[in-house]
Amino acid sequence: MLSPVAARAVSGRYSSGGVDDVWSTHRGPHDEEQPNLTDEKPSHSGRYLLTCLIGYSLSFIVFGSQVSILGPTIAGLAERLHVEEADLSPLFTALGVSCIVSGTPSGWLVDRLPTHHVLVGSLLVEAVGFSLVPLMPSVWSLTALYFIVCFSYNFTNSAVFTSLAWMFPKRAGPGINLVLAMFGLGSFFIPLAAQACKTYLGSPLSVFYLVGGLALLSAVPFLFVSSPARPAPAGAGAAGAGARHHASRSLELVTTVAAVVLVFFTTAAETAIGNWLYTFSLKEVHSSDSEAALANSAFWGAFTVGRVIGAAISHATTPLVLLLGSLPFSILGSALPLVLGRANLTRTVVMVMAAMTGLGNSTGYANAVALLERYVPVTGFINGVFGAVAGGACMVGPVLVAMMAKHTDLRYMSMPWVGLVLYALHLPAILTAAIAGGKLLKLPLVPEQEPFLSPAGPATAAAEAGEAPAAGPNGQAH
Repeated sequence: MLSPVAARAVSGRYSSGGVDDVWSTHRGPHDEEQPNLTDEKPSHSGRYLLTCLIGYSLSFIVFGSQVSILGPTIAGLAERLHVEEADLSPLFTALGVSCIVSGTPSGWLVDRLPTHHVLVGSLLVEAVGFSLVPLMPSVWSLTALYFIVCFSYNFTNSAVFTSLAWMFPKRAGPGINLVLAMFGLGSFFIPLAAQACKTYLGSPLSVFYLVGGLALLSAVPFLFVSSPARPAPAGAGAAGAGARHHASRSLELVTTVAAVVLVFFTTAAETAIGNWLYTFSLKEVHSSDSEAALANSAFWGAFTVGRVIGAAISHATTPLVLLLGSLPFSILGSALPLVLGRANLTRTVVMVMAAMTGLGNSTGYANAVALLERYVPVTGFINGVFGAVAGGACMVGPVLVAMMAKHTDLRYMSMPWVGLVLYALHLPAILTAAIAGGKLLKLPLVPEQEPFLSPAGPATAAAEAGEAPAAGPNGQAH
């Protein structure tokens, strides 16, 4: 199954994508009518594949670094701007709102321009933007800059996943798992890098220059390779013409909404803990900067290890089993400091909490998507919904912690409370998606229709289906 971000890769032509045509563009829609269109799987040189995978991996190390960079630097930003850490909550709002509004435009642009062009442009925005962060004179100028930088995140995400889907049609899973692991790697190292910058350069804010430079470096591989083009239409050969799927709109809606809600809960919990664990360790446990950075890295390290383990065993199990199997780690981890109480918190407790919540959270997003794909065809519209919802979750989770820390006596003990509630809400969302999806699979089959969430609508799909050639007994169109 392909990522929903990559699910748009279902039509057009595939080119070999070598190094001879670096700035090639996608074919226009009329090119689909050309007689040389085939369903043959594309082949690439090892050099081309290696260059692309290095570039995608570097860009997702940067992506992971940027998403988790506020945690270990928020104290330094607050000190420089002479405000409290909680007063910087508009940064999380900027992150969420920008990701919400950039979800659909990023997919639209990736569908119309070469993916590497979009990716290079996004990386350049990130390189310049993060290099300017330490220079901003006020909270609101910093928030405005952060909004612009975060707007590029969905463009990076969409460009990379769509490129992988077009390079490896119907077998992009290993590549997607690779770049997701690199995302976790970036998130794991950023607290350590911030602490190193504070120790050797005098300020943790120097890590923004480091990330900006890495973003610029990530764009270099794409100067030597062209963008992959779309593979042949799924219905052009033997497999597509006779495809069928369930038509129950209500069950599709329930299953889809449950999966989308699950993505919201898992992303909100991830960003709430990942962005505030450093401050929680400093304020509630009175850890040193290095100990707080280590706890933050423990969360992202366990998160990365969990993703690697999940990818390794995903062929032998189901998304439902992975989700239900990991959820107890998250719930127990976030409940641990609440059960022990503020007076009994120690550095060991924080490390255990970080490791357990990171490990449990690691399977959430990927397997929420995989669970949906087992039951409902994932369209470009659904992909836009996922991007918008994840962006909103990136805002809601951290802002909930910030608001509770500022306006209640919980202070930063609000972080495990927010985590516990969000993790507990995973269970009804998982069960709803699985039960509704299971009922959907048991329904009688009908001839394939356009998924009900498609922006094209059933009428357009029916018209297109009427133009498609019928498939004979041997699977060939005639």
